Amino acid sequence: MSLKAHTNFLAAFEPNQVYESLTEGGITSDVFKAGDLVLPSGRIIACDPGWLWCKDVDPFTRTVPPGRYPVLLSVVDSGRTACAMVKFCSESPVRWEMALRPGEDLTELRRNQFFGYGVDAGMGCFVDAKVVERRSDEELQGLVDRAIEQSWQLHNWLAAQDLVTQLTYPSQQIVDRSGFNLTLDPDNLPTFNLTLDPDTGGNALAFESGDGDGSYASYWGFTADDELACLVTDFRVLLEYITQNIEIEEVTRFLEKSIEHPDLEQLEMAIRLSVHRPSWVQLSEDSLNDQPSNPDCIVVLEGQGRQPWSVDLEPGGRYSGCRIMSSEWIEEDRWYREYWFNEPLQANAVLKMTVNSEVYPLQPVTTNA
Repeated sequence: MSLKAHTNFLAAFEPNQVYESLTEGGITSDVFKAGDLVLPSGRIIACDPGWLWCKDVDPFTRTVPPGRYPVLLSVVDSGRTACAMVKFCSESPVRWEMALRPGEDLTELRRNQFFGYGVDAGMGCFVDAKVVERRSDEELQGLVDRAIEQSWQLHNWLAAQDLVTQLTYPSQQIVDRSGFNLTLDPDNLPTFNLTLDPDTGGNALAFESGDGDGSYASYWGFTADDELACLVTDFRVLLEYITQNIEIEEVTRFLEKSIEHPDLEQLEMAIRLSVHRPSWVQLSEDSLNDQPSNPDCIVVLEGQGRQPWSVDLEPGGRYSGCRIMSSEWIEEDRWYREYWFNEPLQANAVLKMTVNSEVYPLQPVTTNA
């Protein structure tokens, strides 16, 4: 599988597509329109709407002509948004290119890695950079927070109503003197269409991000004439993850040096086991004060490359348990996990990991009429 494995977008944005997943069984995707995205400058930002106010998300380096463009959502039958598309023309794309921000270089990526934006509010959005720049941090934070709150209020209210009410409820627009201009469509909940620049109509169109929090890449689609057809954010719902289990016995023989294992080499992973915290990890004073007094109780697993889905370090012999102090220290493609044991590792300690080895796009199931 290529470095930049992504969803089969052509299939995802065709209505009533059926897929067969090894892990989830049958999946059906459908397409809905979330609204029109107004781009005064054509410099597009894709991000978690909750982070708009801090203005630390750069627009993509590639730009599009200013204008009004439809935003389509590919939604699977569980209600999750699989992909979100800004459509620039009626022609179908024939090739895809990862959308990059300033300073991002595809040659720096390893197998199955991508550049994307982080989500911790369960939503993504599209918005024009000029629209964001015209608002202060305080204005953006207040408007977005209120939009998210109003969206969920409508969602929760409709969930408590009967089917007739849900089918007949009109789109709701909220406008007040503060400049708040929000459109909510119950057919596409939870989404929101928030006008941020009344002069140009520039807006932020927001939608659920797949399974929620995570990191998600976007891709430009190009026509056969090499013209821009669309921009798609992939929420990685219509992907099949192939995992690989790795077990390393007597792991203490690698203490304070790199772990040698053919599977790690094949997966382009470098791992080191130590009783010393790596120099690039900075802990808070509270964490340092809370650490065990016996240094042998601390075991550190430091890795470079992809992060395992799960890690189980069995110290061997009899022990009264352990706990992970930290599992998300990431810097410059490095990750870090720290374990606190009640006794040192034994000679027969075992390291077990489950690693995402490949990612495949799900393909529609072909049936005979």
